[in-house]
Amino acid sequence: MKRYSGPGPKNLITDVIGVQVGHAEDMMIGTGVTVISGDKPFSTAVDVRGGGPGTRETDMLSLENSIGRSDAIVLSGGSAYGLDACSEVQDLLRQDKKGYELGKAIIPLVPGAVIFDLNINENPHVNEVGKHSPWRKLANKAYNSLSKNFKQGSYGAGCGATTATLKGGQGSSSWVQKLSNEEEYTIGALVINNAVGNPLLNEGPHFLSGFLEIANEFGGYGASSENYDHILRAKRVPSSLGLSNTFNDIASNTVIAVIATDAPVTRANLKRMAMMAHDGIAKSLSPAHTPMDGDTIFAISSNEVINKEILESTDILALGARASDCLARACNKAIYEAIKVGKSKPSWKSLFEVE
Repeated sequence: MKRYSGPGPKNLITDVIGVQVGHAEDMMIGTGVTVISGDKPFSTAVDVRGGGPGTRETDMLSLENSIGRSDAIVLSGGSAYGLDACSEVQDLLRQDKKGYELGKAIIPLVPGAVIFDLNINENPHVNEVGKHSPWRKLANKAYNSLSKNFKQGSYGAGCGATTATLKGGQGSSSWVQKLSNEEEYTIGALVINNAVGNPLLNEGPHFLSGFLEIANEFGGYGASSENYDHILRAKRVPSSLGLSNTFNDIASNTVIAVIATDAPVTRANLKRMAMMAHDGIAKSLSPAHTPMDGDTIFAISSNEVINKEILESTDILALGARASDCLARACNKAIYEAIKVGKSKPSWKSLFEVE
């Protein structure tokens, strides 16, 4: 009997057929790189909602443009310096003879997005930034660790991530969905949670989107009956506004993510799914999509739409809704699994976990 409407076996984005994840991190600097790739290129779209994005090759993924594919997607710390990780992955893909073939040339296509984490730690290693990019080295390690299993929390690009109130990190989740054609497809999300906003309901321990929790995946608190206290908890909020300014950071912030499916989805519908997935950020963080965030979501499919039955609009509705929920759950798992790094905020577990 087929199983459907529940998390995949690993409850990770790698439950999606054809998707692998690798990551590497440097705890001394407080940064890292996460790579998403596979044996075949992905059909890819992207949707950017934040006011301060740091991205590479997103124009290539616009629906009016010709390519719309990726051989890997890179999520990295390091702000603009971290975009250098994409170049390293591009070199490694070329060595593996993976890429867009144009005559005799092979051109790997590697979109990416970055978070700002340069102030997570104060040590002499930070002075090396701008001399020789540590993100190339980290990208090399991440690419060479691609597999179906990977760590969550303060790993990969989530190493130096923080939110308004807690240490951020890397999180992932999945969902298996039966559609109108009786076929089952998997949706997965991988997120780097470095948001301006607060992931908790008020001061916690409940997560803002705790009602989505499955099988104690982020602490077992689930939904809360507590009312919202209407206090704005966000990074860089001036005290002159009369709002909570307990956590006033100098860093810039963002949530970057990849949602994946093995369903045969057109590029236009991948775009729609990325747009719907942004609701997962809004469910899990308050405020979301601010002028200081660079919220960016890539959507990929490992199943080419060639001689395949095109999905119904109601199926795209279901897949997009599940993508939104997966991304929200991944946002929370990133926080739940995180550990303190350098001068970061405290971890969720250090404040709330009952031994």
